[in-house]
Amino acid sequence: MSTTDWLTLALVIITAFYAWATFKILRANQGVVQAMEAQTEAQLRPYVVARVTAQPGTTLLLLQIENTGKSPALDLRLHMDKEFFFNGDVQKEDLSKLPVFSQPIESLSPGARIPFVLGVAHSIFGVETGELICPKVFTISALYTFGGKKYSERNTIDLRPLLHSTLDHDPVGREVNKLRESLEKLIKK
Repeated sequence: MSTTDWLTLALVIITAFYAWATFKILRANQGVVQAMEAQTEAQLRPYVVARVTAQPGTTLLLLQIENTGKSPALDLRLHMDKEFFFNGDVQKEDLSKLPVFSQPIESLSPGARIPFVLGVAHSIFGVETGELICPKVFTISALYTFGGKKYSERNTIDLRPLLHSTLDHDPVGREVNKLRESLEKLIKK
């Protein structure tokens, strides 16, 4: 082999190495782009969350369904897996049969909240209230779309930790009462 042949072989090997290295860099960049797209989607997409809260200063339990994301949840379909009768009374309405759980919601905007009254704690946790009337654990499923993708989320609601919990008193309500009392004293003078 001549010197030219050796140089040509060396150039072919160097070119092959550069092609391989360029291919590896391309693959790494594709991975970075995919990770950035996933991160952007996670930041911008809607998140439909269901949770139970207590009305401040009372034992009234509320079920709240909220879009905590930054975009609207489109074609939202909610489903409650068990029947739940308001305040443990079978003569009242079954929450799982409400239109919000049987009909699609065209759009739930970011920050939008849909509250439902479950009842007062002593009725929900009462001895005569059975699991078929007021289940202590139930699941709310949410199916919706955003940006051409479908999302499915399940929120398990567990009321049992709220049993024997204390009331969260409303500090604003106390201040309003103090203000009212002060005004009444001024008026009486």
